[in-house]
Amino acid sequence: MSLVADRGTEADGPGAGGGFRLRPDAYLDDAFFRAERSGVFHHSWQLVADAAELAEPGTQLAVQVGDCPIVVIATESGLAAFHNICRHRGMTIVEGSECRPTLRCMYHGWEWDTTGTLVRLPQRRGQFPDAAIADLGLVPAAVAVWEGMVFVNPDAAAEPFEQFAAGLGTLTGSYRPSELVQLAHVRIDVDFNWKLFVENHIDVLHLWYLHDSTLAGFDHANFEHRRAAANWFSYEPMRAATRDQFADAPDTIRHIDQRDREGLYAHMLFPNTLMAASTEYFITYAISPTAPNRSRIDLRVRGNADADAAALVADTRSFIDEDIAACGRVQQALVARRFAVGPLASTHEAPILAFQDNLLAGISAHVPDFSYLAPA
Repeated sequence: MSLVADRGTEADGPGAGGGFRLRPDAYLDDAFFRAERSGVFHHSWQLVADAAELAEPGTQLAVQVGDCPIVVIATESGLAAFHNICRHRGMTIVEGSECRPTLRCMYHGWEWDTTGTLVRLPQRRGQFPDAAIADLGLVPAAVAVWEGMVFVNPDAAAEPFEQFAAGLGTLTGSYRPSELVQLAHVRIDVDFNWKLFVENHIDVLHLWYLHDSTLAGFDHANFEHRRAAANWFSYEPMRAATRDQFADAPDTIRHIDQRDREGLYAHMLFPNTLMAASTEYFITYAISPTAPNRSRIDLRVRGNADADAAALVADTRSFIDEDIAACGRVQQALVARRFAVGPLASTHEAPILAFQDNLLAGISAHVPDFSYLAPA
């Protein structure tokens, strides 16, 4: 598969500014979209649920990871995950959330236990005399829980979550999301490529300008950020006036330390799980690609059990909606012949290049015939 963009001389000049790794086609083409879903999303950890949704043994929750339908099951000994695809005719087995002792496909009645073993094959003697039952178990996926959040990886042999997210517990400061309650889960459909939203999240430079009102209370000049493998973590302090304003905030998370009461965290777990934490909330907003120019954002807001959920959602949406609007306008411009990326800020936009490098490396590692010509 060769993905070489041909957009004319206008895009060949300043489009290479700052060493940008991706041409406009990476945000527009079906071929690149399929390559990244197969090469990255099939082998990455994705946030799919709150652990409270799987608290009762027997609960089966259908989720989507890239183009992989997955079912997560709560068993007496913990969580298990399998590809939600019947081994007979390929139908999805579970829809939504169910609570049953086995997984039964409604199409032809094949049935599996919570270990993924086929335990019932109707009309086996007459119609399937040569069926190898041991070979017809559900295909496993990997599942992990971190601080009350459920992550799934379609690749059961992938790097364990603990290695993938090494340092996450330390780099999130004193926040312990498992001690909070998921107060809201909001799905937002957007008309732009998922990468634009991730790149926006890890772009430090835009804080001064796009969020000049909504995030004006934070000291961007003292923004701290670092990489840990393919992941990205950051912290910035509040300005003195803002600290005074939030000193007695009614919904302040009770267990966090003073430093975290006076700052804002923003993180990215590669490739698409975004996090932010302030004195009153710990949020995740994972963005999933649904088409080259469309995506879905799952915003989950965690806070004190007695916090004002509507107010916290409104607070977080104030800056997230600004990001959504900006990304939408970039997507509109991508199709223009004269679209180009100019010089990048030397440090404030450097995380974008690291993200793009990791994306291309992930695709190349898992799609053998993939090749991509970066801007000249």
